[in-house]
Amino acid sequence: MFASARRADDQALLQFFTDEPVSFVDSTRFGRGLASGTYRRDWTWLGFVDDQPVARGVWWGPAGSVHPIELRCLVVHPSVPHPEVWGAAVIRSAHRAFAAAGAILAPDFVVDLDGRRRGEPAVEAALAWRRLAASAAGLPVETDLDDGRVSFSAGPVRTVRAVPLAGTRM
Repeated sequence: MFASARRADDQALLQFFTDEPVSFVDSTRFGRGLASGTYRRDWTWLGFVDDQPVARGVWWGPAGSVHPIELRCLVVHPSVPHPEVWGAAVIRSAHRAFAAAGAILAPDFVVDLDGRRRGEPAVEAALAWRRLAASAAGLPVETDLDDGRVSFSAGPVRTVRAVPLAGTRM
């Protein structure tokens, strides 16, 4: 089962941890984000097995935003096989809910890596399952950002060239 977090889930939300070499939203960062409005329970999604949370996705948006714009943290408990399947299901569930609430664009998934460690097996393994999850969830476009982050999105942003109507000037 997949659902957005509730106040009753707070303890479980704060206990998520990963030793993978990617940046993740720890309890302090999550608490500060809740207080500032950049993280919200309804933007935080959990995957459950036997009523125990085993996967967590934390979406971010500017304070005051109606919808989130980035998935900032995707963690699956190491005891759970196939984290890419669980990760994709968390992303799809959340994105469906965001769209039903009026979001026009699917939020990007941004994985924060130490760029100096790219190529190391542990870094590449952490990125690999997240890449598979992103693609399976409809975010197949991968972009390496300058600051060591990798972004997955639904598609490239296209610029539109304005065409003047007959009899008008631009």
